[in-house]
Amino acid sequence: MSRTDWSETKRARVKAAQRPRRIIFNDDTHELALEDANTPEGFLAHRIAPFTETHVGTISWSVLCGQFDAPAYDSKVQPIYGDAQGAPVKYWRRVTENVKTLAREYRCPLHLVCDFAHEHGMEALASVRMNDVHDSFMDANAMTVWKRTHPEFMVDTRGTLPEFELYTTAQDFSHEAVRQRKLEIIEELCQRYDVDGFELDYIRHPVLFSRRMRGEPCTADEIDIITSMMGEIRSLTDAASERRGRPSLIAVRVPDTFITSLDNGMDVSAWLEEDLIDILIIGGGYAPWSLPVETWVEAAKPSGVPVYPCVNMGKELLPLVRGLASNWYRAGADGLYFWNLGTPFEFMTGDELVETRRRCYTCVHEVGDANMLVGKEKLFSVDSDTGGILSYYAHLSEPRLLPLESKHGTLRTGVIGRLPLIVGDDVESHPPTKATLSVEFDDPSWKDVLLIRLSGEELTDGHFVPTSDSQPDCQLTYDVRVPLLRTGRNVVEIAARNDVVLPEGTVTILGLDLTVEYA
Repeated sequence: MSRTDWSETKRARVKAAQRPRRIIFNDDTHELALEDANTPEGFLAHRIAPFTETHVGTISWSVLCGQFDAPAYDSKVQPIYGDAQGAPVKYWRRVTENVKTLAREYRCPLHLVCDFAHEHGMEALASVRMNDVHDSFMDANAMTVWKRTHPEFMVDTRGTLPEFELYTTAQDFSHEAVRQRKLEIIEELCQRYDVDGFELDYIRHPVLFSRRMRGEPCTADEIDIITSMMGEIRSLTDAASERRGRPSLIAVRVPDTFITSLDNGMDVSAWLEEDLIDILIIGGGYAPWSLPVETWVEAAKPSGVPVYPCVNMGKELLPLVRGLASNWYRAGADGLYFWNLGTPFEFMTGDELVETRRRCYTCVHEVGDANMLVGKEKLFSVDSDTGGILSYYAHLSEPRLLPLESKHGTLRTGVIGRLPLIVGDDVESHPPTKATLSVEFDDPSWKDVLLIRLSGEELTDGHFVPTSDSQPDCQLTYDVRVPLLRTGRNVVEIAARNDVVLPEGTVTILGLDLTVEYA
């Protein structure tokens, strides 16, 4: 659909979708689990109130709580968290009573979020977790009564692959009753709450049909089911827009690529073509350095849909987020979406809360503005598979390029691997005063064997950093300079020297980082 063919409704939605919202903050509603969250002031103080005077333009508040698929607001169509389980829940026990107290004596927590956001010039989105499965691994007793009494609506777990075992309590969207439960929540929110729209969070959790448990891609019929449901949601939000006289937006959070989205039942290309979405949030944040932001931006731009990549996890948070933001803005992103930013201080109080929150929130004072990133220290990196919980999200993420194991048991010399390292900073126009490339590996006996090339040239004078209590693996670090270091795509080649005796064992390359510093 060309822009000249856009309806007035579409134009109004595009205008609303493209308003400046430098950062979207997803709130999993944990603050409702705190003892003092039974008053508006106590509820807002922990996470939300500190966002005034930051780059946060949108609060996306998880209406089905952060887990267990039950309302964290005063719902009239489904029992709220705790009541939905039929008994007190082990995790976040205070949520149930706090929701009831706020709704009875003050305002429903979702009303409070909307009021706060609008009073401070922000948007409030209702974040809907499309298929939460925390009840499969956190607390089996936290499964809702509805799930327990309708096992026929759950995914078929026969033939489940190990990497899909996390999703054994997922609901199968081939059943109309499953889809209807999401639709009735969205319809209620459209009718009763002053939300500015919805975030449909397909990353929580991304198994919508039984065949995915066996690793099979969704069929065309299954993909059509989700697209049809998206059309029903659009009808609900358009009706709300007409009643209110202002647009009600649909944001979606989807897997890392168009292909992985399609394999998991989400035809994002069709959603764009059929005008079913207004804001695109990409990725779970599990392979952020590999996220093909430019591809998403090019596809979404003709439809007037802004793109927000997801920040989820990382070490040395501020330099890392600056690096991601630098890369993503250069690729055309409209802003950043933060996931789990408040998790580190969930149960903290007092000075510990204040200090930890300050460190976590420092980034939201600057990374929403590309100009504020110029001349600041950054970390650029390559995605590494550290195992654990990340293995359960491999089916929605770009492949991680690390770790990389040498094949020198048979091939005694030569290249171990070539790794792309993307640098968003304009290092040619504004060279860093210091740039340090770090290669992390597991076997110190390889320290004099590894040969590192950047842009085809061998790096020399490497500094070996042995293991320590704070550094479990060893490193080789190198000072690098422009023009070897380039804006955009750099290639780092890791090889074994052919003029030395190789160790008996193989070596595993675990990490590759570039830190840039400016005067």
